[in-house]
Amino acid sequence: MKKLIFFFIVSSVFAFGCEKKSETATTNYDFKINTSKSIGTSTLLLKSISDSRCPINAECISEGGVQAHFRLTANNIDQEIILCKGVCGTLESSTNIKIDGINYSIKLIDVTPYPQLQKSDITQTVKIELTRA
Repeated sequence: MKKLIFFFIVSSVFAFGCEKKSETATTNYDFKINTSKSIGTSTLLLKSISDSRCPINAECISEGGVQAHFRLTANNIDQEIILCKGVCGTLESSTNIKIDGINYSIKLIDVTPYPQLQKSDITQTVKIELTRA
């Protein structure tokens, strides 16, 4: 009986004790042009938005795309980050960055409002997702 209990305990340790838990911390941030967020000891600043998406109710040859231009400042070193949503050539909607020695994935979720035929004075907002890798 003791051998059976010992076998059960050892089997449980191998079955459940070696399971690696994947803990990912994801945070969403909203930016307007020239606003920044502190992430650890670093600062992420939205410098500009280049929006060439096809406006609502317009007929376009291409859907276009939108680019968000960021500057990441860490340890007095600036890094340019350009994220794209839609058609932007070789640019991607996400990239990997390192902040305080920790790897993150930064992803462009949305840029609102969507363009309209009539120009609007509404300030655009960029939404990103930062996930700890």
